[in-house]
Amino acid sequence: MPVKGHASTQFGVMIATSNFNSKSITRMPNPLGYDYLSAGPAFRWQEIYEFLNPTGFLVAGGRVSSVGSSLLLGGGLSYLSSIFGWAANNIVQLELVTAQGEILTVNQNSHPDLFWALKGGSSNYGIVTRYDLKLYPSTAMYGGTVVWPANATRQYLQAQTDFILPGGGSYDDNAAIMPNFNYNPVTKTSGSGTVLFYNAPVDKPRALENFTAIPLESGGAKVQNYSEITATTTGYSPRTLRWSFYNTAIKSSEDTMGLIYNTTTNLADEMLSGVNCSTGSATQPITVNHLRAARAAGGDAIDLDPDRGPFVIALIYVNWSDAKDDAIVKSYTDRVLASIEQQARAKDLYYPWLFLNDAGVTQDPISTYGYGASLPRMRAVSRKYDPRGIFQRSVPGFKLGYEAHGY
Repeated sequence: MPVKGHASTQFGVMIATSNFNSKSITRMPNPLGYDYLSAGPAFRWQEIYEFLNPTGFLVAGGRVSSVGSSLLLGGGLSYLSSIFGWAANNIVQLELVTAQGEILTVNQNSHPDLFWALKGGSSNYGIVTRYDLKLYPSTAMYGGTVVWPANATRQYLQAQTDFILPGGGSYDDNAAIMPNFNYNPVTKTSGSGTVLFYNAPVDKPRALENFTAIPLESGGAKVQNYSEITATTTGYSPRTLRWSFYNTAIKSSEDTMGLIYNTTTNLADEMLSGVNCSTGSATQPITVNHLRAARAAGGDAIDLDPDRGPFVIALIYVNWSDAKDDAIVKSYTDRVLASIEQQARAKDLYYPWLFLNDAGVTQDPISTYGYGASLPRMRAVSRKYDPRGIFQRSVPGFKLGYEAHGY
């Protein structure tokens, strides 16, 4: 995620874990009760999937090939989330170095409070030096990246609307998408695309039929192995541009996609018509079964209630080339978020939660965990394992608040 200042420091010591690159598999029987992968934090997800290819196993991890291990500490989305919950729910154990220099083996039995807090708690408790991730049997599956032409954007919006409504494709736990629309306010042109995924060797499954019916501009999906599907995301988020990510959440409804699209594009026309940029939204469905699976796996600090129903994470992004446009891009993003949330509240569609992995620098996602109920417990865990507040005062990122330690 492009959050300025969160991956570096000007006032402390930079600790890199880039040499922690070991990978191994532990089979049953073992004390944790699962087949699991052990991996140092230096990995990118594509490396993990290619390592696992010959084994017949898979982990419920990141969806984009170039994303790294820290996805897990923010919860993390997987193409398998409707079956297994957040990617973090599939951690069975971690090795963690605390601010005091202790090396802890953290699991549900050894340190249950810390284990809970780390699943969503980001960089607030220590430095993870190893992840142990539950393994699942894997076969070929359907998927790939597809891109649609500008004249198909409305068809895409309707396809996603049908996908998230009751009886739609999102109610098939094997189906997943990673959708996106983009808009250029200079040329007034739009585009859209998605990664299509189905957890079975079924070509063009019914759950995805509204998407596969749209004529393609480029890309394609087919039955292949998991690493081949994630490899189609290699070109995502090129680093030659400036990027801004912010997000909000909206309940799934007939109005959801139109609300996000119209607000994003109308305000872009008003505010960004002179900026060389592209804006849009990656609008990610979160299903009831995803949240049920998260709780069934032991829960997490994110702690969202399945009974509140399905919703979408609306990641609002902008990419642009010139630093002189930074201020107008931020003003635009602020107005888009405020307008979407105002309209959503008026329609009783607002969902009071922020996804840390898509959050912007001025957002406070951790305060929304458990709809506000998780933060006191997370602060107590911090006081226990980091009594001097080192990871609050000296480590960048989304924090728990200095009041956790009385500063």
